[in-house]
Amino acid sequence: MKTIITVKGTHCNACQALIEDIANDIKGIHACAVDFTTGKTEIEYDKDANLQEFKKEVEELGNYAVMLKDT
Repeated sequence: MKTIITVKGTHCNACQALIEDIANDIKGIHACAVDFTTGKTEIEYDKDANLQEFKKEVEELGNYAVMLKDT
């Protein structure tokens, strides 16, 4: 499955790398590509992936807001 979400607050390559690293650590997420200029983030995942966990982990970094769609 694929979804495109928005991560508000991204502004540089470091933001991109942090968010993609978090995605790599979450079971069921296979790929994550962040466009830090727009915040658009494409995620490939299994139906068992916990996108709420992804949201929580990213927002705990501070200065980010993850806008999940109904998936």
